[in-house]
Amino acid sequence: MTVKKFTVQSPYLSDLSYSNYSSDDSDAEEDTDSDVEDTDRCLVIDTPAFTYLDIDDYSADFFLIENKPNCCEQVCVNLHWSFPDIDKFFRSFSAVLFLELNLNEKMIVCFSTIKFSRLTKCKILPGDTDWMDSLVSFLQNTPKLKFLTVDYLFTHQPPDASISWSESSYDPECLSSSLEKFELKNYGGRKEEKELVEYILTTSRCLKTAIISLSLSKLEDKDTTIEELKAIPRVSLTSQLFLKNDELSV
Repeated sequence: MTVKKFTVQSPYLSDLSYSNYSSDDSDAEEDTDSDVEDTDRCLVIDTPAFTYLDIDDYSADFFLIENKPNCCEQVCVNLHWSFPDIDKFFRSFSAVLFLELNLNEKMIVCFSTIKFSRLTKCKILPGDTDWMDSLVSFLQNTPKLKFLTVDYLFTHQPPDASISWSESSYDPECLSSSLEKFELKNYGGRKEEKELVEYILTTSRCLKTAIISLSLSKLEDKDTTIEELKAIPRVSLTSQLFLKNDELSV
């Protein structure tokens, strides 16, 4: 098999944004766990000085980091399909400070095993993935996390989380020593979403601010939802809970 490589090589490049909305499987359903034939195309990134990387890809192409970045600050990744060695690709960013993830199923497995020792800010868009069972493992690998955002904007029919998703022999270090702000966007009142809010509020000892943005198009009873959220106990005595309406929901 011959792999067609496109290389971005620069010792001084600091910011890189890459978008590819073409797809060799245009008739497939919007399911990131579907079997998609490899395209035999690979984007090789050899820019060890970059501090910002944004990848938005629907093509099922490969991605490879040739030289691990020295001081990467922000990485935003939306991969519609997975590819072989995706774990190796993401391990190149283990020292990143800010991570934004539009998840697919294979990415979830990666992020539950990689230690992000410097990560302080993270935004997660779960989509319709089964991500909750890996959340605690991810938090255990982010000991310095201060800001966590979960956005259900693209979530429509997700699988149910297991009953034991939050069970662990110990709470993640970030929840006891560093997490200061938690934001949940497009809250629709599903059991999973309420359990997530309860888990964060009842275990985050340093939490200062929790913001829940309500998706009015998804809620059956806004007033009841608000009362339920207000009734959740908070282990941090100095934390504040803010509830607001989302301006954009799908």
